[in-house]
Amino acid sequence: MPAVSPRQSFDNSGAKLQGSALGSLACDTPYRTVYSEVWEVPEGESVQKRFYHYTDGLGLWDTFSVILLSTPDTPETGTGDMENTWAVLRADHFGSGSGYKNAVAESDWNWESFCSDMNGALIELTVTNKCKTAEVSFTATTAEGNEYHQSYKDVGTDGPLYFCLTVENACLDLLPEE
Repeated sequence: MPAVSPRQSFDNSGAKLQGSALGSLACDTPYRTVYSEVWEVPEGESVQKRFYHYTDGLGLWDTFSVILLSTPDTPETGTGDMENTWAVLRADHFGSGSGYKNAVAESDWNWESFCSDMNGALIELTVTNKCKTAEVSFTATTAEGNEYHQSYKDVGTDGPLYFCLTVENACLDLLPEE
């Protein structure tokens, strides 16, 4: 990943939520202390979620993460427990967990403007259960109308697949189902 330009802090206090918030609009929520509901992804199917993303803009990692789970239980708040976790996939092209070791990550981000691009971006996320692996991909449409893409392919799952979202110094405006 190339060097990025200096980041700035964003004031998102005036943002008007259209759905439900995950994290604080002040973008001061510590990592993995709040979780969305857990969604099941049946074998051979995909689940899509849409949300607006707000960040404090101070770090590339101050974004959302997708947590791929083997059970419908959220990881225990604040402990970082990975017992039922296949992988944790961050929006900034980084991941962890047993299922991540063979994953292929791709993106077309402009790392010079990543933080500002993510602030206010509409995220269209798709999680696909491919039986023994999962694919997670999203399109980010910036407030300026630019599109970027991120995907994680061949994430090892070898069992049931569920997922939830979490944030670090970010806020998600989870949009209602269409």
